[in-house]
Amino acid sequence: MSNYLAIAQATEALRGLLARSVQSDVPYAVQVEARKPPNEPMTEPVITVFCYRITPHASRRNADAPTRDGDGRLLRTPTAAYDLHYLISCYGNEAQLVPQALLGSVARTLHEQPALSARDLEAAAGQVFLAGADLAASPQEVRLTPSKMDLDDLSKLWSMLIQTPYTPSIAFDASLVLLESRRTPAVGRPVREHRVRVVPGRRPVVEELRSRPAASDTEPRSGPVPVGHEVVLTGHDLNGEGVTVDVGGALVEPSVVDDGRVVFTPPVGLAPGAHPVRVLHRIALGDTVRILDSNRVAMARQATVTAARVTNGEVAATLDLAVGDRQRVSVLLDELDGSVGHRFDAPYPLPGPRDPREVEVATEGVAAGAYLLRIRIDGVDTAVGEDLRTPAVEF
Repeated sequence: MSNYLAIAQATEALRGLLARSVQSDVPYAVQVEARKPPNEPMTEPVITVFCYRITPHASRRNADAPTRDGDGRLLRTPTAAYDLHYLISCYGNEAQLVPQALLGSVARTLHEQPALSARDLEAAAGQVFLAGADLAASPQEVRLTPSKMDLDDLSKLWSMLIQTPYTPSIAFDASLVLLESRRTPAVGRPVREHRVRVVPGRRPVVEELRSRPAASDTEPRSGPVPVGHEVVLTGHDLNGEGVTVDVGGALVEPSVVDDGRVVFTPPVGLAPGAHPVRVLHRIALGDTVRILDSNRVAMARQATVTAARVTNGEVAATLDLAVGDRQRVSVLLDELDGSVGHRFDAPYPLPGPRDPREVEVATEGVAAGAYLLRIRIDGVDTAVGEDLRTPAVEF
């Protein structure tokens, strides 16, 4: 790792590398400076190394948490990773193409040595103003790669250098420089005891929902679930620890549980309509509880009309289940021969005061005769007799 001088040390090391290399290429003295390009063009041979931008390293920007071994010893302190972006500009006698010659020397040098060596970094640390710099000890090598900049990128870069004339330049990225935190993270709290428990992690899966009369051995059937029926869920991996059934937000204890089947009775007072059903496994892990839940299946809770009458064109029906004020209610009337059907919607919300087990819906335009009556509550119709003619009302 490295301390706060790492960025300055990398810049000085790059400057020193170019200063040593260019003197072996050209027969005249060249000044290599770590500075912003000058506002006035220079005729003497000069190379400027300007760190114009510093950005977080993309792949390491979230890897700055402290790391400890199994015994709690600190292995790595929080570290910030950065990329340095350099603009290297060359100046000299334009008539003799000195800037271009210097630029060729810079490009060849950084192609031959695309990283700052330990010798370059140690030489930079020898400067008085960099005393204590320790980037040379970092396990991460600082690599140099040319930046691909199109005309638009160059225009934006030089437009930031107010009143600075353009000169032949090349851009390089130095990646990456690690800055180690100067604070030691707090020591982790000791572990009093180890409690490890291994449990199966397979989630229960519900494939089908059926129902049958409670406490009977008849074959379950699909479709809506009326009052007095128990629900049979089939699937796999249904058996487990702390099995409960979530029925529309109400938790129910099942009466039968095995790997492929769960049987339960819907909660008392469950309103008619569609309700999501899922199987829950409550797994105790120390002082906490982990819940593995199955997929959701829809259960249609079905009401039954126990009494009905027609008064002044208004159908009044009594049900075996309470209907909430904010449930969608419709009356469906079908002639017994199936030739004509009517639908009338109740006001929403249902007007009160009223008996929760009764619904009253106004009708109009219904010819005299007998009609099969169904009450549709939140999309679920009330039960119809096996003869498909009951319950019936007379108009």
